[in-house]
Amino acid sequence: MIIHSLVRYYDILSADTNVKIARPGYSPANVSFILVISDTGELTNIVDIRADGKKKRSRVLYVPYQESRTSGISPYFLCDKAQYIFGLEHQETYGKKQNSIIKDVTQVLEETGMGRIVITRRSLESMKKFREFHHFLLDSVNDPAVEAFLKYLDTWKPDMAYHHPKIAEFKDDLFAGALFVFEYHGECLHKNVNVKSVWEHHLAMGGSEGTTEMQCLVSGKIEPVSRLHKWIKGVKGTQAQGAPLISFNNESFCSYRRDQSYNSPISARAMFKYTTVLNHLLEWESKNRIQIGDTTVVFWAETEKTAYENLVLALLDPDNEVDEIIDESETVPREKDLRTRQLVNDILQKVKTGHFFEEKDLGIDPETTNFYILGLSPNQGRLVVRFWHQDTFGNFITRLARHHIEMEIEQNDSVRRNVSMKWLLKMTVPRNSDDKTISPLLGGLLMKSILNDTPYPIPMYNAILNRVKVERSINYPRAGFIKACLIRRARARGNHEEDMITVSLNKESTDIPYRLGRLFAVLEKTQSDSNKDLKSTINSKYFSSASTTPAVVFPVLLKLAQHHITKSEWGFKSNQWIEEIVSDIDEFPAYLNLEDQGKFMLGYYHQRNAFFKKREESEQKEEPEL
Repeated sequence: MIIHSLVRYYDILSADTNVKIARPGYSPANVSFILVISDTGELTNIVDIRADGKKKRSRVLYVPYQESRTSGISPYFLCDKAQYIFGLEHQETYGKKQNSIIKDVTQVLEETGMGRIVITRRSLESMKKFREFHHFLLDSVNDPAVEAFLKYLDTWKPDMAYHHPKIAEFKDDLFAGALFVFEYHGECLHKNVNVKSVWEHHLAMGGSEGTTEMQCLVSGKIEPVSRLHKWIKGVKGTQAQGAPLISFNNESFCSYRRDQSYNSPISARAMFKYTTVLNHLLEWESKNRIQIGDTTVVFWAETEKTAYENLVLALLDPDNEVDEIIDESETVPREKDLRTRQLVNDILQKVKTGHFFEEKDLGIDPETTNFYILGLSPNQGRLVVRFWHQDTFGNFITRLARHHIEMEIEQNDSVRRNVSMKWLLKMTVPRNSDDKTISPLLGGLLMKSILNDTPYPIPMYNAILNRVKVERSINYPRAGFIKACLIRRARARGNHEEDMITVSLNKESTDIPYRLGRLFAVLEKTQSDSNKDLKSTINSKYFSSASTTPAVVFPVLLKLAQHHITKSEWGFKSNQWIEEIVSDIDEFPAYLNLEDQGKFMLGYYHQRNAFFKKREESEQKEEPEL
């Protein structure tokens, strides 16, 4: 289903002339230089087309399709590296590979600080195969540009390279993995009409893989199938060249004498489509890509419209404005979009009140438009699907909105913030620890629970509770998640407990763990009111044990409270609060399970927040009117 959906989305995008996506037979490549050749096949100029900046960036050009190559020698058509075009390469002269490198060198052209420019048996073989491949395809083409190019291939001598002034000018950049294309009389050779015709005919005949035909799992037709699939780039944690989504490398994966990707026969045409569109979605500046923990997430809707992208981003990865939370290195900063924020608020309100979405609300038809979300992670040289979900766009938005509604909780300021999943996952790791590694399983489990509208993952709930106990403080992302977990667990039991789990303090709740949390907050405030200079309160010593074994702790705390009440200016008020809360508690439980511990922490957060709100209101009343 994943490959089918990606292929369909490619067909939608390729039909739109405004979308920059590779057409069949071509692929994007980061090209750095253009090699200008004359009628006689002489290299007359090297044009640097990289964008200027702190670090020069290659330009993306659509060149003849480049398959993913591994350790073997496999030339690309009209766009390749110095090893294939010049017969030269840069080698490091230190490290573990030093001895094997020295044996392969046939000539050293120049020593550099970090290595040397050399001619090796491998580079000579690469250039030979590059020349033979292009002669095989282009010998029959009657075109001046092709003839000039083939003359270059036949006359170029690697050992004479450093005598060329342009190579000497760019020598530090040419051999660092840069890609080159060729130009003849102002036109890039890969854009030549005759050359394109030859290349597309070559691909139609099966390309370099031959014409192995099988039934394609995507189209159901008998077509030439791909032996190797193009690698996917942009997934966090993979190498720069990417990693395959479909790959079979071990004999144990073979069946019916079919090895490599013949195990799952996908036609070359379908393989090109799914890899091209997935790489397009994973581009750095793509609006269809976010990072959740170690999982790289892409999403798309089966429509040529793009109005939905900002809305989905705003719900999946809200634009939080807390400096200590946001890691700008992981995502592309987005400009504040007040219109999208208002749309999100309207959507949340509609879900709260049970109203249905219309096309004018979301920009696309919520009932008939299919929506997909895919989570990918690296794993030993290939990609792993962490989660995959498909639904109508309306259902998807409803479930995302429901998650944010259930996470909603009263905060200490007037700015209402939705908590992103990335931010929420960071709440499971120690704040001051050097190791900020998030469990690789939590991101997928969290997303699955949101998309399927099921209870949140127990491991994540436990991790949040443990962080609150250890740090003895609870902020609104953690309190909001605890509240959302309790709501979904209560809903799964089919009773009305969820109605008592509220956004702000619920004085009507008779739930004992919730009241114990409130009581602990009151006792803490009573102590701090009795002595403003206290450096630590009962929180630092008793919070964890009070939330776990209240029968052991609370009798001690209540005895201490009487001492604090006598010293506090507002002791009578504290005494009233204590009596009000304890009135419905017959006895202190010996032990609180994990669910009850969450209720305790929620009650503690609500009561502390209520104290803060009262203080803020009293300060506002004391301000003189102007």
